[in-house]
Amino acid sequence: MKMTPFTHLHAHPEFLLKRVIQTNHPLEVAISDQQSVVVLSKQRYEQLLELNYLWAAGSLPQALQQAQLTASNTPQT
Repeated sequence: MKMTPFTHLHAHPEFLLKRVIQTNHPLEVAISDQQSVVVLSKQRYEQLLELNYLWAAGSLPQALQQAQLTASNTPQT
């Protein structure tokens, strides 16, 4: 995960936030030596919510198995 100081986010918010959206990779923003926050794209946040729901419902192993079967049956180009 990339990390940036808050001052960099403050100086370049549009660039950094668009990069999070385009790459779908989180960005850790250091507020101080002891505190930081993580910025996620909405797409990644929704994916994490879905994974959390599947885990809480006890159906994550089945969903992962189904995803692996689907991926293995998809023709390679």
